[in-house]
Amino acid sequence: MSNTDQQYAEMLRDIALAVGPDWQAGRHEPRDAEAEITTPSLDEMATAPGKTQTKYRVTYQRVGRHGGRNGSPAPAPLTVWAVTAGGLAEHIAKDVRPYILSSDAEVAVDLETMTGSVFAGFRAAGTFTLEAVQVAEGGNA
Repeated sequence: MSNTDQQYAEMLRDIALAVGPDWQAGRHEPRDAEAEITTPSLDEMATAPGKTQTKYRVTYQRVGRHGGRNGSPAPAPLTVWAVTAGGLAEHIAKDVRPYILSSDAEVAVDLETMTGSVFAGFRAAGTFTLEAVQVAEGGNA
């Protein structure tokens, strides 16, 4: 091992001792489990004015390295209004961002099977199920 490699290894060891063995787990601040996003985003409403809004409950099975993996609890369910699958995916992507180490996180939503997946780059980074809780037709939302 070169001198630089040895210094780097010592630095990593010092950091791990200073902040604890699972230092990445503390980087996220999960939202309040009772929090609810009350409306679709303005961008989503601008592209689909007057469309039916659906209130979804998103239940995560696993997200990233610290959300339902290795004995850690999965993120709390998310309750959110959305008009389109794309809009719902955007809300979910914002919600799971703290659990994903990669900056390349993408969310896929399948409204037919009421399931979805989170991808970080080319790897699967999580799964979730959907439940339609409430529907607001057209301009009544």
